[in-house]
Amino acid sequence: MKSMKKFILLSVCMFLASRLCASDHELKNVPEDFIGTYMPVQMEMLLKEKMSYQEALYTIANSSYDILSLEENICYSQVEFMDGYAVKAEDFAQWSFIKRGDERFILDENGLSYRRISAKKNDYDAYAEKVLSIIFVDALHNRNISIRGSEVTIYGKKYHFNLTPTYVDDSGALCLSNYVLKIEGLSANIYEMESTGKWVYRRTNKIVQTIPLFYWNDEKYINLSASKYQSSKKDLKMLRNLIYAKHGYKFATDELKKIFSDFDWYKPSDDFSEDSLQNFEKHILENIKRYEGKKSRG
Repeated sequence: MKSMKKFILLSVCMFLASRLCASDHELKNVPEDFIGTYMPVQMEMLLKEKMSYQEALYTIANSSYDILSLEENICYSQVEFMDGYAVKAEDFAQWSFIKRGDERFILDENGLSYRRISAKKNDYDAYAEKVLSIIFVDALHNRNISIRGSEVTIYGKKYHFNLTPTYVDDSGALCLSNYVLKIEGLSANIYEMESTGKWVYRRTNKIVQTIPLFYWNDEKYINLSASKYQSSKKDLKMLRNLIYAKHGYKFATDELKKIFSDFDWYKPSDDFSEDSLQNFEKHILENIKRYEGKKSRG
């Protein structure tokens, strides 16, 4: 009998505790038009700056929510990052809600802003696709690279983007299935990973795939600098041919034909002329020639 009373008392206490906990996180006056999934605006900026999901995620970890899923009476954060929790009602009471046309923004209790990326709750596919579209912004000009939700297809091979950080080593851009993608010069390499313990992996030296000309687009083109790539003979060669490809130069070698024909911006032309090169491009080519000369002498 005593054990039964003890069990009942424990059950009542657990029930009351759960109700108390629920009331701490039960939200009132949630704007119906703002329900959905949100990404920190700072996260978007950091992804563009660092071109690394893990670095961006760790940078904001101590200052903001990683992701928000706002529902009718509760708001979750980081649900699929293994340490999910609900936002406290007292914190939510300090939030502001802002409309800008079709866009929706939230300002949290610390004044940090979040942009809605989906009108669905817990839309982690939309979150993953947003991250991938930023990291792969240049690579998506390659006809053999595509993104759908958390899946990216690279030259016929499909990879799943892991939202949960499991990679501990140097600054890899992001984890794709059991691999890590790392931007290196004008290319990105996909390395195999190996386990070092539960949920923890490190990059090996085995490259399973290389994506050429990964990190550039029209906006970046005018700011390209040969000095950034002077330590790599391969990158200097790629940069030199990139400038010619930009003006429709028809390459003689199968290697360069294959690399550039995969990009939607490359339009080979019989009318190519050195006179079409702009001054900044001629300056880059002069620097490339100088750096390549140093390497050949070295």
